[in-house]
Amino acid sequence: MAKITEEMKRVVGEQRLGFMATVCADGTPNLSPKGLTFVLDDDHLVIGEVRSPGTIYNLTKRPTAEINVVDPIARKGFRFKGDCRVYAEGAEFEELVAVLRAKGAKSRIRSVIVMTVARATPLVSPAYDLGMTEHEVRQQQMERLRELNKDLSNDA
Repeated sequence: MAKITEEMKRVVGEQRLGFMATVCADGTPNLSPKGLTFVLDDDHLVIGEVRSPGTIYNLTKRPTAEINVVDPIARKGFRFKGDCRVYAEGAEFEELVAVLRAKGAKSRIRSVIVMTVARATPLVSPAYDLGMTEHEVRQQQMERLRELNKDLSNDA
C-alpha cells in the first residue's frame, strides 16, 4: 500500500479537482472530473460523487481506477492508482459525507468513492525537462492566464 506523502496531501488539499479514469464495459476509458477529491488518511482518498453515474457503474463492475490531481499553475501533481469502494447509503456513507462536509464540500453528494491507494507517482510537465524552475513555470502560466483574461475582457 502506498503512503500518501505530505506533499501529496498538500497538492490534493489545495486543488480538490481530480480527473478519474475508469474502464467501461466495452473496454474504453471513461475520464470524469471529480471536484470533491480529498485525502482521507495516509492510504486513502475520498471522492464525493455528484453527477457521475458512469463512473459509479464502472467502479461497481471493475473497482480499479486512477485519479490525477494537478496544480495547473505549477504544472505538477500526482497520479493515484488503486481499488475503489462505492458507498451510496447506510452509516458508512453518512460518515463519509460528514468527512466531506467537514472538508468544505457543499454540493449534493449522491455517493462516495474511497480509493485505497496502491500506487502514487508524480506528474510533472515536460517544461521541467527543458530546465525551467517551478518559479519560471508558474510565471509562464500566470502570463498565459493574464493574456486569456485580457482577451476575454476585450470580447465583452
